[in-house]
Amino acid sequence: MEKWYLPITILPGIGLLILSTSNLAVSLNKEMEELLKEATSYERLISKKVDQLQLLTYSMTGFYISTALMVLSGIVSVLPNVGVGLEKGWGLGILLLGVVFIFVSLVLLIVYSAKAVRIRKEHFKQCLIDEQDN
Repeated sequence: MEKWYLPITILPGIGLLILSTSNLAVSLNKEMEELLKEATSYERLISKKVDQLQLLTYSMTGFYISTALMVLSGIVSVLPNVGVGLEKGWGLGILLLGVVFIFVSLVLLIVYSAKAVRIRKEHFKQCLIDEQDN
């Protein structure tokens, strides 16, 4: 790979994805804390939110792995330029693996978003039913 710095330039974008995913996890934790105050009423909803939190955790893990792979790809790709005998294909292979992890993590975020809408809809319906009963 001629451009050893290419994988390093992707890091700020991955950092923003990690930051936004972390913010989602924090707000999900706050929602769960509120629901846990009435755990018996919201047991099913809490279970779904725990599943959401697991998706976010997997996604963030994928982003962390992809970040490490991007850095490693940059390092491996520059080694032939400084005289270390290493085949150039390794850097590209590691870069592609990092991109795959980014893709998988983004798919997990898409699944999370779809589930979040369904869970909110269910929660609102349950709140309306509870309000009508009172």
